[in-house]
Amino acid sequence: MLLKPDKSVVTEPRHIWPSLTDDQWMKVEVALRDLILSDYAKKNSVNTSALTQSEIRDIILGADITPPSQQRQQKAEIEKQAKEGSQLTAVTTKTTDVHGDELIVTTKSPYEQAAFGSKTDWRVRAISATNLYLRENHIYVNSEDIKETGYTYNMPKFFLKKFICTADLRTQTAGYLYACLHSGGHISRCIYLQVFHDFLTDLEPLGWMHTQPNELSQLSPQDVTSHARILENNKHWDGDKCIILTSSFTPGSCSLTAYKLTPTGYEWGRANKDTGSNSHGYLPTHYEKVQMLLSDRFLGFYMTPDNCPWNYNFLGVKHTVSMKYGVELGTPQEYYNEDHRPTHFLEYSNMEEGDTVEADREDTLHNILLLLLYRRATLYLDASQWDFFSDYVAFL
Repeated sequence: MLLKPDKSVVTEPRHIWPSLTDDQWMKVEVALRDLILSDYAKKNSVNTSALTQSEIRDIILGADITPPSQQRQQKAEIEKQAKEGSQLTAVTTKTTDVHGDELIVTTKSPYEQAAFGSKTDWRVRAISATNLYLRENHIYVNSEDIKETGYTYNMPKFFLKKFICTADLRTQTAGYLYACLHSGGHISRCIYLQVFHDFLTDLEPLGWMHTQPNELSQLSPQDVTSHARILENNKHWDGDKCIILTSSFTPGSCSLTAYKLTPTGYEWGRANKDTGSNSHGYLPTHYEKVQMLLSDRFLGFYMTPDNCPWNYNFLGVKHTVSMKYGVELGTPQEYYNEDHRPTHFLEYSNMEEGDTVEADREDTLHNILLLLLYRRATLYLDASQWDFFSDYVAFL
């Protein structure tokens, strides 16, 4: 009813959203915000005028907010229990989430042990990911401690920009690199997300690249192990040419560093069974940095899985290492694209109770509002208007 208030509003055959003007979209956003707040107020018997700005923001973004009256009651119970027993016993429990990941939770208060609830921050991260394109103009190549001998790797700049925009600030994304040999060095021509194909006939494996939330002073033991196992399982990969390219998200920018394994690093990585951060036997001599350049002269292409998404982070346990799929030329979708998270929109088939209906309805409203915010940010805002957009999100 909010999206189509009258018959004059039409939806184009190739569109999902109705054709509204900018002013109409703003009115829809305000109406959705008021609808979510009124629905929350009705279910929890609170007055919307009594909510703080931070509470309104959390409600709009879908966080699980306890009504103020219940919060005061819970605090009183916890304080009472704290007075009764000065010593608290920590209880560690192990459980599994919907994605099949194992969770280990340590709780101290009886209230937490009675009802433990966790909330995801994917909505906040989705909004944060919309400004990744601002980092395109601040890409830095780490050129310290690089030997002058060996290959020089040229990375097309537009290539890297697209890879950054389709990533996430916290979850690492990766892709295989394929290249052709040039008189001036290796030119990366293809990033394959997700390995043989006709388009790769004239190209040779160059290694792989991945994002990471923080810049590290060295190549991580996990990367050494992963790269060594890839070389072990793919004999046609040349260990002297194949590299690991890390793209680190530094404040307001991106930092690039390219590595290759030394013979001792390859032997250690293929035999390593410890996947922790402090793997036994790991040494800085297991890798060395290589020369890399960013260039505007060369072009390339992406290859993505056909008929299936490349991001399975929101699809539970559907992804398996041995799954079969084809590849095709294409541009990878954003990390938080709606095609990657259909369960956020299509959970109605599992409805059994009225509470589930209300929860799904509220979650759908949150997703609609977030899509509207994302649509406005990507279509109408330039770099100079992002301050206004940030203030607008904070107000919501």
